[in-house]
Amino acid sequence: MNGTIQILGSQHQEVLARLAEVEANLSQETSAAAADLATFLEDDVLDHFVLEEEALFPQLALHIGNDSGPLVVMNAEHAEFRSSLQALAMAVKNGDVTAQRQHAEGLIDLLRGHIFKEDHVLFPLALRLLTPEEIQQVDARAAERHA
Repeated sequence: MNGTIQILGSQHQEVLARLAEVEANLSQETSAAAADLATFLEDDVLDHFVLEEEALFPQLALHIGNDSGPLVVMNAEHAEFRSSLQALAMAVKNGDVTAQRQHAEGLIDLLRGHIFKEDHVLFPLALRLLTPEEIQQVDARAAERHA
């Protein structure tokens, strides 16, 4: 893998490791673990999603479209994630331990499935369909975003 796609894949591994840590603590200290998870997701995962949505997805859409297929699924899961993250943040704010656990577990499951789809379907598809020039365009968009 090259550039941005490689970075996105590496970020997935970091997210999966963090999810495992948080999950181990959910049963013991739900409020602290849920608050930690919400902060991590807001700071790291949302940024990751924006990078995908602004750099990779538009270029890939030129080949596969946005009306059906993998990008529709990825964008729908990004929207579901954002909604669930808001619900988790509200549960943390309200001190609702039951809701914290529910939303945290749901987010963990959602992210694991989402990452699997991207790592095993979307990224290989992108690497197969995108030309070297298009991959450079993805990298350039990603660089602009982090400039």
